[in-house]
Amino acid sequence: MPLPAPRHSPDLRLSDGRSATVVGERTWFWTAREDWRPQQERVQAGEVWAEVTAEPVQLSMTPGLDQPVVSCAGPGTVYDRSFGLHAPSPDGCEVIYERPSLGRLVVAEWSITWRVRWQGWTGSTPVGGELAPMTSRAPAQFVVAEAQALRTR
Repeated sequence: MPLPAPRHSPDLRLSDGRSATVVGERTWFWTAREDWRPQQERVQAGEVWAEVTAEPVQLSMTPGLDQPVVSCAGPGTVYDRSFGLHAPSPDGCEVIYERPSLGRLVVAEWSITWRVRWQGWTGSTPVGGELAPMTSRAPAQFVVAEAQALRTR
C-alpha cells in the first residue's frame, strides 16, 4: 500500500532551508490524491485464487509537541490562497499548534488507515472476509515557528 505523501500549509522556508509552520495558525494537512485509491492484488495457482482489496478510509496526523492525533475521512484538501487566510480546512484535516518548537524540528506522522477485504476460490468453494485494518505511515519534519504581524483595521 502506498505511504502517505505528507503535505501541509502554511509550509514556510526558514533561512536555513528547513520547512516550518506557524504557531496559533490553522495548519492544513493532506496527502497526494493519487495515493488515495483502492489497492488490489491477486494471486492464482491453477483454479485456486485469492484477491485482496485495501480501501483508504482515514487520514490521520500525529502532530508531535504532545498534541492529540487529528483524523479526517478523506485525503485532505490541498490549501490554495482562494480559501483565504486563516480559513478552516473544509474536511477537518487541520491542526493548530499551541506552542512553538523553539527552533527544534517537530517529527509529525501522517498515516492512512486501510479497510482490507479478501475473496477467493478454493477450487470448490468461494471464500472471503474482512481483515483487520492496516495502516501506512510516513514522517514529516518541520519547525513550529512564531510569527508577528501587524493588522490594521
